[in-house]
Amino acid sequence: MNKALRLRSENKSIEGEFLYELQHLYELSPKLSREILISAKQHLVREHALKEGQIEVTVVGIEERSGKQVEKMEKQRVRITIDSTLEDTEVEKEFGRIGLRQARLQRISSEAIDQQGVLSQEDIGKYLSCSVRTVKRDIAEIKKRGIDVVTRGALHNIGRGQTHKAKIVGLYLEGLTYSELKLRTRHSVGAIKRYLESFTKVVMAERHRIRQVEEISSVTGLSRNIIKQYQLLLEESKKDPTKKKNLEELIERNGYREDLKKSRKISGKRAVRMIGGSI
Repeated sequence: MNKALRLRSENKSIEGEFLYELQHLYELSPKLSREILISAKQHLVREHALKEGQIEVTVVGIEERSGKQVEKMEKQRVRITIDSTLEDTEVEKEFGRIGLRQARLQRISSEAIDQQGVLSQEDIGKYLSCSVRTVKRDIAEIKKRGIDVVTRGALHNIGRGQTHKAKIVGLYLEGLTYSELKLRTRHSVGAIKRYLESFTKVVMAERHRIRQVEEISSVTGLSRNIIKQYQLLLEESKKDPTKKKNLEELIERNGYREDLKKSRKISGKRAVRMIGGSI
């Protein structure tokens, strides 16, 4: 997509309208406007409403094994994000159409897993408008970068594996910069920051002795699957000096604060709502 067409597409979206108002009515810089947009999407969009660029589809449940006819398998309704608008625009600008497709492939397969469903390679090809052969080639390329893409055919052979979100957080804790992470994973800086912010929420929950997955999910809004992966990363970071140092710096940079007035009780414990600052 050329630059002019990309800008027209961006400006015609709801996100584009919001950015226009921030920049022209409030005289904010384009960079700050985008940061505010990312934060608003994270905290204000209601769970029951489909976001722009999302679709709701029916997929096979994650616990179903192969060998049964598809029509007899348990199904799950999941929401997947086909177009993340500004973040996808950034990825396409940096890595082209192939890089964008691979980023979307990682995203939708991970979203399905988080919602107890699993996409087949045929599903992915359908939703990304490409052939199964292209999907297989993309998965092979993504795997070379150290990231597993879990599809229905491979699920029970390799397990659920580590999602791209947890992989990116793990690489950050090892010392990779935003630029290095973007180049290696083909994800936008905005997406990388969002994954780090969600990981920090799990860290803060643990520090407030909220350790049960269900409780953390209720407080943070994160899926049980990603919380478990973040908890494993947290335990690993405690044993590694480099990761531990980068973890402390991440928490400090995120500028997290506790809003005790908005806390609530969950299972007899006081759960603190964690509000993120900008990274």
